Amino acid sequence: MALWIIALCGGLWWLFQAVCIARTIRAVRPLPPGRITPPSGAAPLVSVICPARDEADAIAAAVRTRLSDPAPWMEFIFVNDRSGDGTGEALEAACESDDRARVIHNETLPRGWLGKVHAQQVGLEQAHVCPEGWYLFSDGDTHVRPGAVEAAIAWAEQEGADHVALTPRIIRGSWLLRLCITPLMRLLICSLRLWLANDDSQPRAMGVGAFNLARREALERAGGLDQLRLEIADDVGIARIIKDAGGRSRNAIGAAWVEIEWYRTARQFLRGSEKGVAKARTRSGIVLAGLAATVLIAVDVSPFVLVAWWPSPPALLAAATAATATVLGAMLAASFGLPRCWSLLSPLGVIGGLLITLRAMVIALWRGGVRWRGDLHPLSETAEGERVRL
Repeated sequence: MALWIIALCGGLWWLFQAVCIARTIRAVRPLPPGRITPPSGAAPLVSVICPARDEADAIAAAVRTRLSDPAPWMEFIFVNDRSGDGTGEALEAACESDDRARVIHNETLPRGWLGKVHAQQVGLEQAHVCPEGWYLFSDGDTHVRPGAVEAAIAWAEQEGADHVALTPRIIRGSWLLRLCITPLMRLLICSLRLWLANDDSQPRAMGVGAFNLARREALERAGGLDQLRLEIADDVGIARIIKDAGGRSRNAIGAAWVEIEWYRTARQFLRGSEKGVAKARTRSGIVLAGLAATVLIAVDVSPFVLVAWWPSPPALLAAATAATATVLGAMLAASFGLPRCWSLLSPLGVIGGLLITLRAMVIALWRGGVRWRGDLHPLSETAEGERVRL
């Protein structure tokens, strides 16, 4: 009886995920090519705002990719946010030959702000104002191909949207990230209900740090980045406040247009995973979230473990579930530009993700807060400024 209960729980859980993934793949499509006719005027149509901190090893190549887009109606504002390495010098060197690009060196973090959000605000304040303009918030190490911004604006105009987020292709990266990225994408889809992001009747919205395009007027109507001063998930937050203010948000797969080498080392990945613990809000919330994650992941990997009881009937059901899970992982990787071979190692990725999550939770409990981009933020502070709930 126990084996049947485990097999049925695993089967139902993966059936739920299959529905979520299928609906997402159907609703979130690749960004189509498109052209626009930019308005005549002195102010740029698009202000690209890129915060960067301690990214000297990757920033120059990403900047060169961005600047290879010849569009004269774009300006590029790179914010060197209190970097302790050669990020500032690398930015200056990469931008010196392009009049559209500027580098701002930010040395302070005011109380009540998260570092990245404040760096974006610094860039926003330096942007030229165009009545019909757009802001593109994009992580500094992201490679955005020529034509991507134009295609996104064309699609936004076609859809009547005020916000467009593109999911990038994940390239290279540490082995640990590649192992865990497909299970992380499954978690994102199920927790944020990603298939509802393009539904104007639903409050759900999705933003992506690599490519978050927002209409200037809509962002101002939503209260601007001031609304997200202490929001850890600032990328999703931009989409959420625009939609809450009556704007329309759209999400597309941008694997053909946008690439990022996310967390280039395992150490960076471990550090980056720590910020997500803030969503538990309190110490007791962290403990409960840890227990829930352990149970959920046990159910997730149970079909692969239960196959060991072959050829019992519960093991046959588990084998069918495990095969379905493998196919779903491959479909997800193919659709969203994730490492395909690594998607086949889903059980190991899930277990690795659990260990990384538990590590982050223990560290947060010990510190009483989360460390993000070099700054320590108390749980009470991030809970107070939260605008995005999972």
